[in-house]
Amino acid sequence: MSQKVLSYDLGGTKIAVGVVNSKGRILEEIRVPARFEEGKTVVIQQLVDLGQQLLKNYPKIEKIGIASAGPLDPKKGILLDPTNFGTAKESWGKVPICQILSKKLKRRVFLENDAAAAVLAEHWIGAGQKYKNMMVLTLGTGLGTGIICNDALVRSGKNLHPEAGHIILRAHDASAPCGCGNLGCAEAFLSGRNFARRAQQLFLGISNGTLDAKKISDLARQRDPRALAAFEEYAAIMSVALYNYVRIYSPEIIIFTGSFAAAFPLFIHPTQKHLKQMLSRERKNGDLLPQLAVSSLNNEAGLIGGAHVAFKSRNEPRKR
Repeated sequence: MSQKVLSYDLGGTKIAVGVVNSKGRILEEIRVPARFEEGKTVVIQQLVDLGQQLLKNYPKIEKIGIASAGPLDPKKGILLDPTNFGTAKESWGKVPICQILSKKLKRRVFLENDAAAAVLAEHWIGAGQKYKNMMVLTLGTGLGTGIICNDALVRSGKNLHPEAGHIILRAHDASAPCGCGNLGCAEAFLSGRNFARRAQQLFLGISNGTLDAKKISDLARQRDPRALAAFEEYAAIMSVALYNYVRIYSPEIIIFTGSFAAAFPLFIHPTQKHLKQMLSRERKNGDLLPQLAVSSLNNEAGLIGGAHVAFKSRNEPRKR
C-alpha cells in the first residue's frame, strides 16, 4: 500500500488539499479560497481540479481523505446540506461527495467531519497524544466539535457526527442568528465569523461588516476598550459552552484550532477563570477541570486528520 494519501480540508471559506505521508507530514499543499458564491458545482470542480493537479506528481496514491464541515454522513460519504456552504441563491442539499470524487479521481475516497478529523490528528501527532479523553474546537467560519472518549472517536446516532456547536446557549436571542436557522447557538457566538459580526454591531458600532475577526483581534492587542469588551463577552460565553461540554464528555484537554484560534491569548485567561468557578464543586472529587490549549499543528489539523482517516480506512471500496 502507498505510504502517501491525498487529503482535503473543506471549510466555510477555503479549500486545502495536500499530499500527506504515513507520519502525518504534509509533503505538498495547495490552499485556495472556496468559490461558494458561485454554487456547489463550481466548488466541487475546484476539488477535482486541485486533486488532479497533485495526483499528477503522485500517481501511486490509492486513497483520498476529505475533512469537511458538516453536517455529513461519514459512513455513506454524503454531505448533508452543510450549514456554512450555502449561498444567497441555494443551499447544497445532499451531495454524495465521495462517489463524485471517486469517479473523477479514480481512487477510493473517505469522508469525515472536519472537527472529528482535527481531533484524530491531535490524538495522532498533536497536543492530544497523551490523552484518552480529549476534545477539539475548530474556530473558523463555524464552530466544530470533535471528541475522543476512552480512546475512541465519539459518534452520535445514525453514524452522524455530534454537532455540538449547535447546542443553544441563549434561546430566542435575536442578536445571535446562526447559519443553521436557529437563534442563540454556540456557533452564533463563538465562531470567528460570528464573533466579528457581533463585535462590530454590539461593541464597535459598525453595521457594514468592514472588520474581520483578525482586525478586531489586532484592535484588542492594541488595548482598544471596545474590542477588549467584545472578548470579555466572548470568554464568558465560551466558558458556558465549555462547562456544558465538560459535563457531557469529561475531556482531560480541550484544544482550539482553526483560523480564529490565533486569538487564543485574548480570551483564554478570563475563560479559565469563569470555567474554574463553574466547576468548583466538580473539582473536589475527581477534578473535571480540563487543560485548555491551542493546537500545535499550525492550522493543518483538518488536512492531517483527513489523511489519518484515509490511512486507517478499510481497503475495500466504499459501498454505494
